[in-house]
Amino acid sequence: MRLSAVLLRRWRREGFVVNDRHADVSVPIACTLEARELRSRFAEISALADHALLHHEQEGRTLHLRYGLGAAAQLERLVARERQCCAFLQFDMHRTPDAVHLDITAPAEAGEFVPLLYAHFVGQAARLDCACGPSGGCSSGGRR
Repeated sequence: MRLSAVLLRRWRREGFVVNDRHADVSVPIACTLEARELRSRFAEISALADHALLHHEQEGRTLHLRYGLGAAAQLERLVARERQCCAFLQFDMHRTPDAVHLDITAPAEAGEFVPLLYAHFVGQAARLDCACGPSGGCSSGGRR
């Protein structure tokens, strides 16, 4: 999948760790998934965004997501797995009568890379090939 390969290369270039034979273990912000598992997870997260994400908004280091109620069970399973592989991220999930809300907060050390961490959650990973950044438009919220 070209999309994931682009993201993996960019993460490595920018100093993030991906747990494979090319990883730099000295970087503390790390995903513990192998490269193949990571591509599969990105595809799963992006597919969930494509069919169930109602709204997203990034506020500083926190991404606020709102999903349809029908995605609750899938989202709960996904968040449980994400907490294991990306322990550096904080996941807060709650239900309301009309939606499931998920807030993801990155550590301060993630700095300018926060949009990269969140891109697949909002279905924007395809735009990572561009020169996106906090001011490049890829981090803006909106209705999907």
